[in-house]
Amino acid sequence: MVKLVFTLIFTSLIIFANAQDLKFINGEIKAHTEIFGDSNINPSTKNITSHLSIDKNIDSLKGIILLNTLSLHSNNQERDFSMYEVLNSSKFPRIFFKIISIKKLKKNYELKGFLTLNGIEKQLTTIAQIKQENEKLVLDGNFFIKLTSFNIQPPSLLFLKVRDKIDISYHLNYIKG
Repeated sequence: MVKLVFTLIFTSLIIFANAQDLKFINGEIKAHTEIFGDSNINPSTKNITSHLSIDKNIDSLKGIILLNTLSLHSNNQERDFSMYEVLNSSKFPRIFFKIISIKKLKKNYELKGFLTLNGIEKQLTTIAQIKQENEKLVLDGNFFIKLTSFNIQPPSLLFLKVRDKIDISYHLNYIKG
């Protein structure tokens, strides 16, 4: 029994030692929705924090990507303040995505994880192109969410209502090390 426990601990240490941290270099996360009958809303942020690690293969990528809600900005500052209220940013100032698994598709990868928004965690799948070259790794992908799935009611003003569906795209650059 002692040998089994020692073997498990030793194996875990070897696996952990082989994992490399990925340093976030730069990138952007963009969101898109619409006000029916009026205009588009396109907030984005480059203020991203990330704690990812990888072994030898891309399918070993694990970790968390997060952003501060107040770092999301569009071309309308007044609308941004309304967005922060709708997203309940004073109570839940961060949005998290935790990668739990990656599966190779024909040309892309399927990333599964949990998105936490408004204090609610939901399982999410996103399709991404992942390019690994030497010490660099680039993730490009997209997905969508529904605000109501995170107990957020799309705002409305008179006859104008914000669409429930939010399209999200991301471009993230990393370097091993």
